Amino acid sequence: MAAVASMTAGGVLERFPRLRVAFLEGNCSWLPWLLWRLDEYWEMAKSGETTKLQAPPSEYFKRQCFISVDPDEDQVEWVVQRLGDDTLVFSTDYPHSDSHFRRRPTSSSSFRSRRRASGRSSGTTAPGSTTSPA
Repeated sequence: MAAVASMTAGGVLERFPRLRVAFLEGNCSWLPWLLWRLDEYWEMAKSGETTKLQAPPSEYFKRQCFISVDPDEDQVEWVVQRLGDDTLVFSTDYPHSDSHFRRRPTSSSSFRSRRRASGRSSGTTAPGSTTSPA
């Protein structure tokens, strides 16, 4: 949240209009609230106590930013309703421990063991492995 606020309300995106920024691995459900709050503060602070921006912070975000959405993020519909889908990028969070996708083998020996158990042993190694087949 702090990074989004700094880039939008802090004037970075206004100063560098060709800059594109992606906010990843933080989900997106919180974004509509934050942009609403930043815009509200921008309206109240026009008297000059903060960075003077030509447009509300949400406009800079929509124009120059992207944010990731995980496949299991329930509130993404609300984000799309409020902001559209032009700023969303898909994130699986694989292979992190909090990913909702199947786990891959942790080593090439584990991969070979599973292949043998399934009757599919062909003498090959795990993808990316540099060890010889067992």
